[in-house]
Amino acid sequence: MSAVVTGFGALTPLGTVDRMWPQLLAGASAARSWPDLEFQGFRITTACRITDFPASEANRGRDLAVEAARQAVAHANLPLDGRIGVYIGTIVGESMAFERAAEGISLDMASASASAYPRAVQQALGIQGPVNAYGTACAAGNYAIGVAARAVSQGRVDCALAGGVDAFSRIAMLGFSRSRAMAPDFCRPFDADRLGMQVGEAAAFVILENEVRARERGAKCYARVSSLGLSCDAYHPTAPRPDGSGMLAAMRSALALRGIQPADIGFICAHGTGTRASDAAEATAIASLFPHGPPISGVKGALGHSLGAATAVETVITVLALYNKLLPPTANLRALDPTMQITVITKAQPALNLHWALNCGYAFGGINSALLLEAVE
Repeated sequence: MSAVVTGFGALTPLGTVDRMWPQLLAGASAARSWPDLEFQGFRITTACRITDFPASEANRGRDLAVEAARQAVAHANLPLDGRIGVYIGTIVGESMAFERAAEGISLDMASASASAYPRAVQQALGIQGPVNAYGTACAAGNYAIGVAARAVSQGRVDCALAGGVDAFSRIAMLGFSRSRAMAPDFCRPFDADRLGMQVGEAAAFVILENEVRARERGAKCYARVSSLGLSCDAYHPTAPRPDGSGMLAAMRSALALRGIQPADIGFICAHGTGTRASDAAEATAIASLFPHGPPISGVKGALGHSLGAATAVETVITVLALYNKLLPPTANLRALDPTMQITVITKAQPALNLHWALNCGYAFGGINSALLLEAVE
């Protein structure tokens, strides 16, 4: 599999890509307490939410997706002709519509379902091609981008718009709160005193093109999507295997598909939810496969966990790291858990020889993904 990223766009709690990236490098976090959640009686009221985009309440996810897609198209200066596939990873759908349905307000499933997002993006942009939605939980963005890259490399589409979206969900807040999986203050990936995740929201897309086609039209090539490694350990509905073997299998698969060695990996954008079990399993998997200790960042302390959009946002971040040869830190990390034999960075650092990176996303039900990205020299 090989396709190049020629553009990207995102809406995140730290802003669009051009605003998000410098704040990530500075170690900023978008997490704060929200008065509306306090008024509604939530036990934990801290979250990461987008405040600078006027999305409608009832169609928030759709509006976020369409705007991020438009940004990606504009950034790539992409002609909207030929067969352009739309591939979106998502989970929740229009949470507000479902919340209102619980209050007795009529629900239009055709527009509220997450499966409606790809068609909405296609119609808003006026493009033609296949549309696909992936509901593979918190690995959904990686799935969408990996499948889109394969479609481009095999010539089944001329180019692809691929990524993920999930709007802020009180339903998700309630579920994670009741499972005692949320931190009351900050998400601290891999920290000795980590207490859990933080709910966020985002939309992020990359433009994927065949490299020959991209260069012929004079497009800038930011990175290559080389392979997608997958596994499913089906160990538990919500918890990973403690030994990290399912995560390990996904990373090994990504490397094997491209024929590279663990020592070639120079950066890992980790799943890093800040929960006790997931971070511990992920650290075990990384340490067993990468004894050379490549630098690792977990960005959910800065942006929150945007569910189906998380790995899409993190793909954009990994592409930026490869292109700029600069690695973002892990926000809110104070002291690395001493049981973890990994290298987690806490300050932005240069990576002048960076060529290969992994973007890892793991999900409930043992759904594991590792997206391998390569620098374009």
